[in-house]
Amino acid sequence: MIWLATFRIFNQGKIMKQLKFLLSFSIGSLVIVGVNQNAEASTIRTLWWDSTPSYGGQALDAFRQEMSDFLDTFDDGSIFDATYISSETPGTLSTHLLSNSYDVIVFDATSQTTKFNSADLAAIQTHYTNGNSNLMLDGTLYIRSINLNATTDFPGINEATGGLLANQVHQLGIRGGGIMIGTDHDCCQVDANQVLQAILPDAAFTGLTIPSTDGEFFGTDLLNSVTPVAPLDIFNHWNSVPSQAIAPTGIYTDFLGNDITLYTQVQAADAPGGGTKFPYISTSWTPGDQVIDIDDPEPPEPDPEQVPEPYSVIGLLAFGGINFLFRKGKKQNI
Repeated sequence: MIWLATFRIFNQGKIMKQLKFLLSFSIGSLVIVGVNQNAEASTIRTLWWDSTPSYGGQALDAFRQEMSDFLDTFDDGSIFDATYISSETPGTLSTHLLSNSYDVIVFDATSQTTKFNSADLAAIQTHYTNGNSNLMLDGTLYIRSINLNATTDFPGINEATGGLLANQVHQLGIRGGGIMIGTDHDCCQVDANQVLQAILPDAAFTGLTIPSTDGEFFGTDLLNSVTPVAPLDIFNHWNSVPSQAIAPTGIYTDFLGNDITLYTQVQAADAPGGGTKFPYISTSWTPGDQVIDIDDPEPPEPDPEQVPEPYSVIGLLAFGGINFLFRKGKKQNI
């Protein structure tokens, strides 16, 4: 009897140690999840680099800065921390990035001449290699805030063009950071292609398109990441100034030797439709499964989450811990 009592006490002591271990493990897991939640809650540090000329007052710096300021004040400043810089002088980007770092750099680049030197391009490569390797290539950005018509008065009708921009930068931010390059048709893609080819030497913006309603968005990354946007509002904006560039898609090799696939996020055939569909915006990640008509008047529901919520992770950890203890207890009782 004395031996049996001693064995039970010893056995209970081992179980208590296991309980303490599991409690510590669970608390540690909660701390990790909490840190991740705090990381998610931090603002997306965004540099808006404007190398676009004013084009006789059509694209004044004030108009370009409106887009950066929209991000900075979006949702009371809780999502983005945006900095606007306008410069057409080679070398200024590299100097700035020597003492500043960002999660996302937006290149507002619609020029007929080069705007970056070798030091600038090296700084862009450094940003890319520092974990900010997601790419978004936008052949529609130039007309989003120019002095032309009601649909180009940013943030657009129903704030659709502002919403599109917020969704774009948010997608780059939540994926770990990256680079967005925005431009216009083939009259003025020189600086955009400078930036792009620093990362993907064989990729390029090309062409001039005339949108038709024969087109679609793939997934909701552009239409409902942080705010819902109706595709029809975006189409009407593009259709009012038919000058979209063709964004590159397909498999490329980056300057590090890695294969990078660019996927179409939105495409359309030239008016009146029925022909080849050209990509307007492409990304280095796969879009969602939904296919949404480019002239749909209603915003889509967001794509389902691709990763478990923090509470799901905690639940799995707790379940695994209880199952582990139960199995250990059964073994000791045998």
